[in-house]
Amino acid sequence: MTVIVIPKAFPQQPTTYTSFKPGGQWLADDGVHIDSHGGNIIYVESEETYYWYGEHRGMPRGASCYSSKDLYNWKNEGVVLEKGEIEVFERPKVVYDEVNKKYVMWFHFDNSAYRTAELGVAVSDTPTGPFEVQEHYRPNGHESRDIGMYFEPDTKKAYIGYAADHINKTIRMVELSEDYLSTTSNDVDIEAHCEGPDILKKNGKFYLLTSGCSGWTPNPATYYTSENIMGPYTKHGNPFVGDAGNNSFNSQPCFIFKIPGYKDAYLYMGDRWNGRGKPESEYVFLPITITEEGEMEIHWYNEWDLSMFTPEKKQ
Repeated sequence: MTVIVIPKAFPQQPTTYTSFKPGGQWLADDGVHIDSHGGNIIYVESEETYYWYGEHRGMPRGASCYSSKDLYNWKNEGVVLEKGEIEVFERPKVVYDEVNKKYVMWFHFDNSAYRTAELGVAVSDTPTGPFEVQEHYRPNGHESRDIGMYFEPDTKKAYIGYAADHINKTIRMVELSEDYLSTTSNDVDIEAHCEGPDILKKNGKFYLLTSGCSGWTPNPATYYTSENIMGPYTKHGNPFVGDAGNNSFNSQPCFIFKIPGYKDAYLYMGDRWNGRGKPESEYVFLPITITEEGEMEIHWYNEWDLSMFTPEKKQ
């Protein structure tokens, strides 16, 4: 009788990264592929640390957190919110309340049929949790699924763009309360049939990046512009330049992060769901360019680093 011994699988040794390699395997400090999908990145200036939040697709399911000093190398801080009895927990977005020193997480709260369609909110005293769910509801009575978040540094206001109504018929934009723990009645219809809303601001103009409504299948993105975050917005074309597959470089937008310390440094964060989200699903991180003509462009790079951006002069 021949006995076949199958070696036990162990995490790989962590790699020290000095660049982004979109779409590839990306290991955290524990040697395991980063499991943080559909989320966002914040920068805590007092700690000089980036925190990346996202859907933890492994066990336990919920929200994961990773920390970094350089955006390339990430430490696994663990699952900071376990979804427990929540059937669908998606697209967590975190904002820091400087006044009350709280970390506030908003997310898509739903049932398995995607019929509940609510916003959920959780809060923590520390960036690494644990976050505790406060409540969940339909903002101003509107269904809510995919969400994006924008924080205005000058006014300290925060906004959620959400795929609204049946089914994702439009994108709405809602302003959050001063403590970011609730939605306000400042809630408008942007009239865009799309998902995955993400926002940046340059030279007083807002850019709204979205994907089409095709479930877990990637599709060509569309961007919109407005002089006011609440709209009205003007529709433009697909910002992905040279997108041969017409599928946003095989990704779906999840967040646009303005990288501190650099001039006009906008980071496109995209997910490769590969049919449906898995712990090993990859990420597409690429620089966003706003041209002199005011057009949004996202170009593909097999490898790139932050030297592409111009450092801001320290005061």
